[in-house]
Amino acid sequence: MFRNIIVLLLLALSMEAFAQRNGELEFAGIPFGASRETVIEEVMKMGYEPFGQMGKGERVVLPMFNFGELPVQVSFIFNANDKFYAFEIRTGKVEASRRFKAIEAAEYMSEQFTLKYGKPSQAPTLVESAIKEGRNNYQEWFGVKVLNAFTAVVGKSNRYFVLGYVEHRTLAKEGLSQKKGKEKGSDQPVF
Repeated sequence: MFRNIIVLLLLALSMEAFAQRNGELEFAGIPFGASRETVIEEVMKMGYEPFGQMGKGERVVLPMFNFGELPVQVSFIFNANDKFYAFEIRTGKVEASRRFKAIEAAEYMSEQFTLKYGKPSQAPTLVESAIKEGRNNYQEWFGVKVLNAFTAVVGKSNRYFVLGYVEHRTLAKEGLSQKKGKEKGSDQPVF
């Protein structure tokens, strides 16, 4: 009897951990691995009008998405099999005199990533005076083994914006080996 209770308790805990991990593998309720059509359908159900819907390999972009308190642009990125494998979140650009706003946005975005993906691998690495042209990593998350996730402040032409990026590693590679295999097979006769 006692053994059965322990087994049930362990089973319940493992199911909760699975549900939590499975919830990390999505964006706004859209799971990684979803088809382009599914992503477009789900985005439209949320009341957004996506751009870039046509053509294999193109991104589906939401020019205005409410990421909590932060208005952002979201890009859904698809692999060689046209499955959703990554998303990119960008804030609007600010002038050099308002760089502090980019740091505030990076802090907010990083807080949201921490709620979703757990503790970041390091403390924030930037202060306003240290921001240079190019991509300046702010924080990275390694808590979910199949994901690459980071936030960064990007400087270009004396304007700054925040970039958040999450990629499913397995799905990112999917289709690449099949594509290579087809290229190899092209040397073989077709009959």
